Amino acid sequence: MQLTAFRVGAAAWMFTGVVHDILELVLPGDPELTAALRASTLEVGPFSLDADLLNRGVSLSMGLAMVVVGVLLWMIAGAFRTEPGRARPFGIAALVGTVLALGVAVVWVPGPPLVTFTVAAVAFVVALAAKPSGRTSPG
Repeated sequence: MQLTAFRVGAAAWMFTGVVHDILELVLPGDPELTAALRASTLEVGPFSLDADLLNRGVSLSMGLAMVVVGVLLWMIAGAFRTEPGRARPFGIAALVGTVLALGVAVVWVPGPPLVTFTVAAVAFVVALAAKPSGRTSPG
């Protein structure tokens, strides 16, 4: 497996998560929607949350999760530096997860995730398509 391409896919995941959370924090929302969400209260166990806070928390957590996925994929590439062929199952899982995330983006989240998840998917395909060689990957 080609680990440099694998790391490009990992970086695309990290970039997607970081940009997602930055945009979540800096872009102003629709004032009417925000007011409606704040007026709507959800009971979650012993806690009472307004829907705006719950939505913001889930969104920020999603961005953080994408960053963590990218970091873990990057670490996988480092762990298998001397035996890149052993990373193949992780590459398959990364490709499947990325294609599923891309599918969600196509249907529900148009915009930047279409680009970043496409980059990641292509990178994982390139990583997996590389012919095994007798030498170690540069990283």
